[in-house]
This record gives sequence, C-alpha cells and structure tokens, in this order.
Amino acid sequence: MKYSPSWLQQDHLRQYWRDDLVAGIVVGILVIPQSLGYALLAGLPPVYGLYAAILPTLAYAWIGASNTQAVGPVAITSVMTAQALFLILPAHTALADYALFAALMAALVGIMLLLAGLLRLGWLTQFMSRGVVAGFISGAALLIAIGQLKHLLGIKLQGDTLIKMLQSGWQHLGETNLPTLWIGLSALLTLLAARRWLSSSLVRWGIPPRFASLLSRMTPVVVVILTTALSAMLGLEQDGVRIIGSLPAGLPAFLLPALPDIQTLQQMLPAAGLIALIAFISSASVAQSFARKRKERFDANDELIGLGWANLAGSINQGFPVTGGFSRTAVNVEAGAQTPLAGVISALVMALVLWLFTDWFYALPLAVLGASIMAAIANLIDLDTVKQAWRFDRADAWAYLVTALGVMLLGLQMGLLAGLLLSFATLLWRSSQPHLAVVGQVGDSAHFRNVQRHIVRTWPTLLLLRIDESLYFGNTQSVLDRIESELNAQPRVSDLVLVMSAVNHIDLSAQQMLEELNGSLLARRIRLHLAELKGPVMDLLQGTPLLRTLSGQRYITTLDAVQQLAPAPPPPEYHL
Repeated sequence: MKYSPSWLQQDHLRQYWRDDLVAGIVVGILVIPQSLGYALLAGLPPVYGLYAAILPTLAYAWIGASNTQAVGPVAITSVMTAQALFLILPAHTALADYALFAALMAALVGIMLLLAGLLRLGWLTQFMSRGVVAGFISGAALLIAIGQLKHLLGIKLQGDTLIKMLQSGWQHLGETNLPTLWIGLSALLTLLAARRWLSSSLVRWGIPPRFASLLSRMTPVVVVILTTALSAMLGLEQDGVRIIGSLPAGLPAFLLPALPDIQTLQQMLPAAGLIALIAFISSASVAQSFARKRKERFDANDELIGLGWANLAGSINQGFPVTGGFSRTAVNVEAGAQTPLAGVISALVMALVLWLFTDWFYALPLAVLGASIMAAIANLIDLDTVKQAWRFDRADAWAYLVTALGVMLLGLQMGLLAGLLLSFATLLWRSSQPHLAVVGQVGDSAHFRNVQRHIVRTWPTLLLLRIDESLYFGNTQSVLDRIESELNAQPRVSDLVLVMSAVNHIDLSAQQMLEELNGSLLARRIRLHLAELKGPVMDLLQGTPLLRTLSGQRYITTLDAVQQLAPAPPPPEYHL
C-alpha cells in the first residue's frame, strides 16, 4: 500500500508533468457533462456530480493501485444508489436529507472496501462469474437507457423496473415535448455517429490514430457547448425544454454524512455491500487491463483500499459512491497520462469550473445529459459474452440471462442476487458431480489414460479408477455411487485402485465414506488400494482410521500398483 506516492518524487514530476497536465485538463473537461448526468441518475441535482469527482479523485491519486485509473461517478453505481435510497427513505424526504444519505452510502461503501482491502479479500471477486458480471452490467445499462427517455421526451417516467418504466412512459407519452425530443434525439444521434465513425474518418484524413480517438471522445463536450448555446439563444426553456438552471457556485462544503437510526442503517448495509462489490469489480477490471498493457504491477487489495478512501473522502464532501470508469480512464490514457498527477489536475479543473464557470451551464438541456448518458453506456451492453457462453458454457450463458432479466424485471439488487444464486448453485452442482475415469495402461508405458478416449490395456480382476476432484461432504455420495456402478459392471474385480493424482484435499466426511467403502469391499473380498497420494493429502491422512484399516496398499505411482496387482500374462504356447 503506497502511503507515500512514488509519482511525487522529483524525477517523476520532472519527466511526466507535461503529459499529466494535458491529460488532466482533457479528462477534467470531458467528465463534466458525464458527472452532471450521473448525479441525476443518483437522484441528486447535477452539481453533486462535480462534488463527487473532486475529493475522491485526489484521495485515489494518493493511495490507489493504478497510475492511470480515473475515479468518479459512473452510471451503474449511481443508479444503484438511487434505487437503494428510494426503497429505504420515505417518499417525502427533503433533498438536503437525501443528499446526506447518499453521502452516508458512500461512507458505508468506503468502509466496506477499506476493510476488505485491509483483510486482503481481493480474491473473493473470483467467485463472480463473467456471465453474472456481464449480465448485470448489460441489464443495468438497458434499464438506465430506458430511464433516460424521460429526459429525451420531456415526460414523467417513474419506476425502478422495466415494466414499471414502460407502463409509466405509456401513460405519459402524450405529454411529449417536441422541442425536447428534437434536441435530445439530435444529440444522441450525433454522439452515436461520432463514436462509430468519427475516429476512423479522422484517421483517413491523415490525423494520427491516438489523436483521432481522443478527438472523437471529446464529442460530448462539443455537443454540450453547442446545445447550451443554442438553448440560450433560442430561449428553449420558454418552449418547455427542461434545463439544468442555476448551479451553486463555489466548492462543496464539508459535511458529515447523515446519522441514521439502527433500522435504516440495517436496510442500507446490504445495498452498500452490493454497490461496493460492483464498484470494485468494475474498477479492478479496468485498472488491471490498463496495467497489463503498460506492463505495470497491479494489486487488487491496494485497489480496494484506494477505492475505500476515495469513497470516504467523497462522503464528507457531499458526494455519493464512486468507482473507476472505463471511458474516462481510456481518455486519460489516450491523452498521455503517466501518473496519478493527471487525476489531481482533472480534480483541480472541476474545482475551477465550480468556482468560476457554473453560470455557463444554466441553459444546458437535460435532454442532452440524457443523450450523453445513453451514448456513454451503449458499450456496456455486452452481447458477445452471452453469444460465446452459449457456444462453450451454457451455465454461464444462463447466469448472464437470468441476471440481465432479473435486473430489468426485479431491480438491480434482486437481479444481481438472482444471478449470484444461480452461479453459486451451478458451482455447487459441478463440484458435487466430480469427474471419475476408469483408466488403463498405454502400451507398456507408465502412462494411464481414460478407457473411453484411448486404446489401453485393462484387466478383469483389477479396476483403476481416477478421481479428478478433491473429496468433500458435497460429492462423497456421487463418488460412492460411481464406484459401485463400475464394480457392478466388472463383477470379477478383486482389487480396486483409487488414483488420487488430482485430489488436493479429503475432508472428514470423505474420509468416513472411504472407511465405509473399505469395510464393504472387504466383505465382498475386494481390496481397496490408494495410488499417487499427494504430500499434503498424505499428511492429512496420517494416523486416521482410513489408513490404519486399509485392506490394500498405498502406491507411489499407478504403475507400481499395476506391477504388483495385475495378473501375470499366461505363458506362451509352443507348437511343434
């Protein structure tokens, strides 16, 4: 954990400050419209998006794991915050109180991430399958996109699920404001077209690819400037177009989060845990991918600690949960960022905007922010994963579909829980059905392979059964059933050898199963032997009743067992 950042050393500053200065300014300008829109997703006034992007960015720059990660509000955690608070807080909650509870959510998320990092729990995210993560993000992205129709159409749209949103939208569709629809749809098409074709077009015109990609990513800023100017000149507010209006000037005040009663805190904790989980998975995947490209070290536990401090810092500055964002990190890298100094510069840019330039955003239509959000999350809808999973791993494909549909039909939290439960159920089912293979000898070699896949030598009185999974209480019965099935198929067997080369652990239940198997086989005049026991497993079994009562022998290799137990070949016949 880096309490003294290496990038503050004089040689680093001298070498990289120009690159980081440019990158920080570019990212600071680019994330302004994103941050304003993500605050709306969190149920807060737009200016809170800038509040949430200053102190967290500075905290992460000091102690985060990545040199180029750009931290701030993102769509997924913002909408998760809104959904959680809308379910927990009374409908008549004042905006100021709601903002304090949003800050409390950031504090809870920060504490959970920080504790997880200090306890070195970064490995826990390995249990989130790719299907669940992709399904959750894709479902949430679709839900967010549909939710932005209220800004594009200028209508009321309520609900936290797909069905509720569609019902509400249908009821209010006749209230569509045409100027709002025109400016929102124009902004959305422009942003999507720029994302799809602008970069390649600029490259064909002779602009370097890196600079062309950066220019295409700056399109949202250009759209915001043009539509704001157009809105002000034409007085679109008078035509019913909703605009941002006055933003409070000046830096955010330092306020402690709300202090709730125990019942409210208990209701917030599960939501905070899910937000922390998604925030870490999202941030770590982005940071790790860029660290790999830059050949830099990445530590998941340091990332947990960095994100934890970032959220804690935002909680005392009127913020809400934040994490690393792919789009802003990509822009940061493309703009030339080399160290976290770029993040410091971007935070200073946003602070400067809050201090001097909030009036510039007065006429910005909310429809443009909605269009910006829809364009930004378009890449989050991951269809490639479900297509690939359907071809190679149907269980992961079903996890994707259940999670995505659950998110859209039941809400973010219930959808994620449904996907996690299915994923864990699949994991348990697979581990309870371990692969066992009857093996035979390949020629006269020391190699033994599955009789169903290779031409091998077998013996009617000797059964070699390889167990390709650790033995524990969850799979003992299925292993026992398979052993009995193979013995019934070969009634002449007098020696059974369990090949344990793939067994890394045998728990107490499995030991008891093997003891009982040994006794039942002995009653049937069949000896039980063990081969290729690993050192840690052998250490575990030393002194156990299983080894004391084992009717057969322990063999270092399967070949040793065959040489001792296989019947001798009959002598050759000679005919004179």
